[in-house]
Amino acid sequence: MRKNVPSRCAVLLLAAMSPLLAQSPEALSQFFEGKQVAVKMDMPATQQGADIYPQRTPSLDLNSYSRRIKQFGAALRTGDSVMITKVRVKEKVIEFQLGGGGYGTLGDDTDESVSVPQTDKSQREKDLERQIKTETDAETKKRLRRQLDDLRNERERRNQRDRVLAQEASEAKKQRIATKRLQGGSRFNIRYEPRVAAEVLTPQALSGVLSQYVAFAPEMFSGSDSIPSGGSAGAQNQPSPGYSPNSGDAASSLRKGMTREQVESLLGKPNEVTDKEQAGLKVVTCTFDRRDATIRAEFVSDVLVRYAVSSK
Repeated sequence: MRKNVPSRCAVLLLAAMSPLLAQSPEALSQFFEGKQVAVKMDMPATQQGADIYPQRTPSLDLNSYSRRIKQFGAALRTGDSVMITKVRVKEKVIEFQLGGGGYGTLGDDTDESVSVPQTDKSQREKDLERQIKTETDAETKKRLRRQLDDLRNERERRNQRDRVLAQEASEAKKQRIATKRLQGGSRFNIRYEPRVAAEVLTPQALSGVLSQYVAFAPEMFSGSDSIPSGGSAGAQNQPSPGYSPNSGDAASSLRKGMTREQVESLLGKPNEVTDKEQAGLKVVTCTFDRRDATIRAEFVSDVLVRYAVSSK
């Protein structure tokens, strides 16, 4: 039976990652927030957004995505340009909020119903009911029952009018909320295992995870912006001295967070594949021989976590 208690190695690995986890949220916020991107898919008009699982294929949870699009409609359409308004790191999810993050957050009214209190029995009705029970004269009892029926009918007419008004108000409120949903933006929820969170918590890796669904401006990752202040893009991801990106080699397009399938679409099939266990994780190393360079790429759960380029 599989145990839920993590191994000692895994615990040590998480402890080693803790400084990075403490710094990376601020780096992500500084790097992404306030910048414009274009979405490559319709985005649900709800704060629930779209769920991304980088370690799955496909990474998009299509079931929940289809359900939310059908229920709430689309706040963002394919090709729309939108601002990244918030990047929030939680225990097992990164919220990548667009145009406000989606309607339904704290303070948003999501209750589409409007209720109107129904009129209860009046004291006169209650008195008549008691009199009818004790009255022995047939004519008097008949007269009292007519009075009681009139009061009941009038009360029910008032209640019926109030129910119609409440229904109309609910429909109007439903339309107002639907309009606000379409104006409230949306979000991606990138869900990951804590033990690989350190590899995900870099701007380059996060953009790689979302590259199938979001178009980032090339200038976001050029010049001094490629490694934001407080970021954690390690030197192991820089080409070795003597390697020139102008050679046209596809290795210049590599980014942490890419899937193995994406890497192989750039570099072709690896010439050599090896695997090893490191701190309780299976690390797969793929070696690609290019015309003027050799690229070694390491993957955890088919996610690129580091690579090195050496010139021939």
